[in-house]
Amino acid sequence: MAETHPTCLASLLFLVRERFYRQAVNSAVSFLKTYPNDPVLLFFKALGALNEGRTQEAMRELSQLRDKPQTSLCSVMALLCAHRQSAAVDREAVSELDVCLKMSRRTAGDRALYFASLLYWILGRNEKARDYVEKSLKMSSSSSQGLILKGYIFLTSDNDVERSQAARYFDSGLRDSKDVFGLMGKAEFFMVRQNESRALDMVNQIIASHPQFIPALVLKMNIFMSHHNWEQAAEEAERILETDAHNLKALQMMSVISAAKDGDMRKVKEYLQRLLSAVEVTEPSTLGLHVEITLPISRLCGHNGDVVQMLTSFVQRAVSRAPGDSALASELGYLLTLQHKYKEAHRWYTKALNLDPESMAALEGMIRCQLMDGQVEEAAQQLDFFHEVQQSLGRSAEVTLLQALLAQKKGAAQESVATLLKEATELHLQALRGLHHSVDYLQKLNLNFLLQVVRMHLANSQDAPYDAGQPHPFGLKHSCMILEAVIRAAPGVFTSCYYMAQVKFLTGDQAAAQHFLNLCMEKEPAMPEIHLLQAKLHLHAGDYSKCLNCLESGVSYNFELRQMPQYNLIKARALKGTGELTAAIQCLCMVLGMPGVRRVTEGQKTSLSLSERASVFLELADALRLNGEQHEAAKVMQDAIWQFKETPEEMRVMVANVDLALAKDDVDTALNVLQSVPPDKSSYVQAKEKMACIYLERLRNKKLYIECYREICEHLPGPHSSVLLADAFMKIQEPEKAIEVYQEAVKMAPKDASFATKIGQALVRTHQYDKAVNYYETALSTSMQDSVCLELAELLLKLKCFERAQQILEKALDHENSTNLSTMMNDVAFLRILVKVMHAKNEPCLDNLQQIYELQQKIVRRLSFEQPEKIDQEKRMAAVICCELAQKVCSNHDLEKAKQCYSEALIYCADDIEINFQIAQLYYEHNSLDYCEDQCFKILKLDEKHTSTSMLLADVLFRKNQKEEAIKRYTDIIYQYPGNFQALARLLHMLRWVGRLDDVLPFFKACETYSPTAVTESGYNYCKGLYYWHAYRVREALIHLNQARGDPEWGEDAVELMVHICLNPDKEIFGGEVFESSEEDLDSSPPFAFEGKLIGMSIAQDLLRTFRPRSKTGQDKAVFLYNLCLVHSKEPKQVEKAVLDLSDMVAKNVLLEASLLVAAQAFLLLKQSPRARNFLKRISKAKWTHAIAEDFEKSCLLLADMYIKIGKYTNAEKLLDDCIRYNMSCSRAYEYKGFMMENDQRYKDAAQQYELAWKYSYCTDPAIGYRLAFSYLKCKNYTQAIDVCHQVLLEHPDYPQIQTEILNRAQLLLRP
Repeated sequence: MAETHPTCLASLLFLVRERFYRQAVNSAVSFLKTYPNDPVLLFFKALGALNEGRTQEAMRELSQLRDKPQTSLCSVMALLCAHRQSAAVDREAVSELDVCLKMSRRTAGDRALYFASLLYWILGRNEKARDYVEKSLKMSSSSSQGLILKGYIFLTSDNDVERSQAARYFDSGLRDSKDVFGLMGKAEFFMVRQNESRALDMVNQIIASHPQFIPALVLKMNIFMSHHNWEQAAEEAERILETDAHNLKALQMMSVISAAKDGDMRKVKEYLQRLLSAVEVTEPSTLGLHVEITLPISRLCGHNGDVVQMLTSFVQRAVSRAPGDSALASELGYLLTLQHKYKEAHRWYTKALNLDPESMAALEGMIRCQLMDGQVEEAAQQLDFFHEVQQSLGRSAEVTLLQALLAQKKGAAQESVATLLKEATELHLQALRGLHHSVDYLQKLNLNFLLQVVRMHLANSQDAPYDAGQPHPFGLKHSCMILEAVIRAAPGVFTSCYYMAQVKFLTGDQAAAQHFLNLCMEKEPAMPEIHLLQAKLHLHAGDYSKCLNCLESGVSYNFELRQMPQYNLIKARALKGTGELTAAIQCLCMVLGMPGVRRVTEGQKTSLSLSERASVFLELADALRLNGEQHEAAKVMQDAIWQFKETPEEMRVMVANVDLALAKDDVDTALNVLQSVPPDKSSYVQAKEKMACIYLERLRNKKLYIECYREICEHLPGPHSSVLLADAFMKIQEPEKAIEVYQEAVKMAPKDASFATKIGQALVRTHQYDKAVNYYETALSTSMQDSVCLELAELLLKLKCFERAQQILEKALDHENSTNLSTMMNDVAFLRILVKVMHAKNEPCLDNLQQIYELQQKIVRRLSFEQPEKIDQEKRMAAVICCELAQKVCSNHDLEKAKQCYSEALIYCADDIEINFQIAQLYYEHNSLDYCEDQCFKILKLDEKHTSTSMLLADVLFRKNQKEEAIKRYTDIIYQYPGNFQALARLLHMLRWVGRLDDVLPFFKACETYSPTAVTESGYNYCKGLYYWHAYRVREALIHLNQARGDPEWGEDAVELMVHICLNPDKEIFGGEVFESSEEDLDSSPPFAFEGKLIGMSIAQDLLRTFRPRSKTGQDKAVFLYNLCLVHSKEPKQVEKAVLDLSDMVAKNVLLEASLLVAAQAFLLLKQSPRARNFLKRISKAKWTHAIAEDFEKSCLLLADMYIKIGKYTNAEKLLDDCIRYNMSCSRAYEYKGFMMENDQRYKDAAQQYELAWKYSYCTDPAIGYRLAFSYLKCKNYTQAIDVCHQVLLEHPDYPQIQTEILNRAQLLLRP
């Protein structure tokens, strides 16, 4: 029996449900070869023939099945259908069959009842089908086929409750079997419930067992389509076509994907031709199917003349074979309207209406043709009739659209047209509710309908972008909403992309407009409108040369572009922008002379919108004014005022007239014109705003400025008017009054979150932070608005109310997982602030960052299909999140994970310089210098003037011992950018490290020459202070650093350096003991006006009291400097306290090298030398970098001091050589080396080291001078010894012992 075959019945039912009757017949014949005379197969063969119109053949075969137990009922039912659809009904036979049916029902078995139910279900009579299947299940309650059929009946019910119960019957039917038809039903159930993953699991089970089962492959293809997975849907379609090259569903899917996703009309025509040929071959008799299978393509590709012509020819063939089919005639009329052949279309609609007087499609088509052909009155009469009918039948989307079209043709107000368009759209989209994304969805979406709504909205829009803050008209917002839905469903249709580009251009989103234009350019580069809009974008950006080039490029694609008025209007604007006024005036005069521009007569067609016509007049008047032809400009303006009186452009012309008056400084005339606008005019608000602008900017009268907005509130009360008044108060710095008005607006519109946000921002602006927080919280308690929640969380974060911020954010995120894109985007924003809060609380936030990234990945994947205009912005956001994640894992010392995160960031923004620079910094910080160098060169290829990269490359070269090249790069940067003080500071360090500190002085001169005010800049003063510090000129260093310490950029570094200077002005090795005994004998007071080190300590502490760093690093630095002061106090209790804090910083890896150094100094003061030595060894073994250079040097010197003290000269010498290798100006290293040589009585060598120490200490340290003179004395170099003594005594006349012990002896020994 055929019923035992796993896929036979499922295949036949699939074909019959899809109305593939000829294929059902052929399939039944094929299975009859395996199961000869099987009654079920014979029944399906007869049913297919009956539906194909072969009634007599079907009746003969069905009569033979009446005696078969399984088909006794269903064959009689099918015979009744056959008789009733015959041209001449045999009433006697029908009566006999009715009696037979009644008798058979009483004696029928469960299988007969099952197939009777199946037939009723196929015919769409669910109630009858349900009765029969329930009778069948009473006889055989465990029948899996009966339960599965009942599941299908419930699934296709109109009742939502019954549909939700279908799964129960499918599960019961599949409990003891893996019935393919049941699995298909369960998969369909999951699709209806929009659970695509479960549906896919079901289908994969079928395909695993039956890989060639076409219906399962078709269902899998549809599942992928419902999930917007175009690529895999196409793969499944190709897989089906490999098995069945004429498969109609697969060919239809490929045609739709080529149109909706790829926008590739060549591929559309190729697949469409194959589809049309296949349907004529596989279903030659089902002519209704011929049209049905092509409907999605005609609704998607109505903009393409070639595709529409192919479909027209195909439908004409179908109509010639079925001249009595009203639906075919209506579809032919529809295709002709797409080709603007309205008279011919009207003829076919009339024929369709004659065939079926109740055909709504035919009547609607007729009215459309009349409207488009200028027969407005006839169409109006028909629509009046429709209006009466609709009161009983309900509103129709198509009729409402026709009413809007009629209103527009009659010149009705744009508001009334927009209202009708909104209603038409809502009615149209109602039919899509509950449908998943599919071929059927795209057909019902009907792009032709929606794009006509958009065209009608845009017909009266202005031709230039709206100003920032200016409210957008409803038509633009509605168009944007429609186009978002269209592009989400069919992202490849270039017409919708073009309209979206136009909408984004008008709303001021130039980046999104450019994105959509790029998509259009890829698909239809010859379309003139694309080049015109691209030229407008360049024009709006002020890039006139690109605008003109774009126009010429458009002409190269299509020479007819030169004849378009828009081409000459845009060209004239660009020429005016470049100053070529005469050429611009010629262009505009030529446009004005074109038909339908200066004035439009009744019935005359023009390609210019009303806004563009007004622009021609206004641009010509302005060009004439600029060219000095004031009289001619006034004449053109008066003509414009007369032409556009009582039109939507009246206000724009009036404002231009006002601007003309203001250009002549005729303020009184301008105000008189604006005051003449009465409150009942739509331009009243714009006129008052223009007046307010004149009062504020021209007359500086704030009172009259505010009065203008008060009059708006008086004559047009409402929340929008109140917001205008409040914004005006904010503009003149009166936030308290603004808050009062905002609160009034909130009372009028309590659900508008933007008002609450404005009040909160105003309170913050007046520093009423507590009130702002309370207000936001009150607003949230009434309505959980995401924008308010974000504002509140950010404010609490700034106020360091971390716990409250976290509670707010966690509450906002406490919802079920949502697939809504705006919700997902808001969640990303909330989570990013939550991460900042957790970071501020020192809580781990890596998992949250990972969650943000995963969520952002989902957003980016969906945006490419649903909102492609936002894809670039969200890709950028994904890249930023990757970088934040990389920085976090990098702080956890996971270098490989950080590299991976940065690599993922580059996937989103491959050529983003900042991301590439962060990668270079990562390599640098982890000592991968070769990789860092390569990365820097990569960045400089993208932007050779990227200064930060050039500086980083110089740092890399310096560390690779290419010091001269590094210094050259820094000098090039400073000569190119003399005001770059960051580069100057880094160069100063490098020159000091190579022993050429004074080479920096010419660069200070260069800065002063470049900008005479440079000497007052904080960066300059910091660099000058740094130079003086290294030149041992402490007083000058402090003076300059003091001028920089209040700066947000340089202040932290300036304060840190000042604290170090105050605590150790002589650059002693704090904690060292080698020179301690000799230092006790000399004057230790610093060379500036300190009276002992206590004063220095006091000043350092005062500096720290006023130190208010904002960054986390700055706060850590403040803690460190505070503990540094404690250590320098040398009081045991203070030192012990500092050790605890510093040990904690070391454990947390905060300012590690600096903390280790100061902790070691503290241990030395506490007589814990071993612990100090261990800390110092950690630093000395570290990799030298610019960041730790100072701490590395001090640590090596202190450790060397300890080794010298205990006589380990070899260890000390190695450390001192390291100091000199990294800093050739390290005078203390030379001093220590000289000291060791002196102790070894190698006085000549010691003298050489002391010479360098004396040189690099700028001859200011008397102790070094003393030791140098002594070494000269010992090696009998008396002249130089005397010179050094004189130098020391010149600066320190009371310096002990040098005169008696060295100078006098040298003079005596020098005498003959």
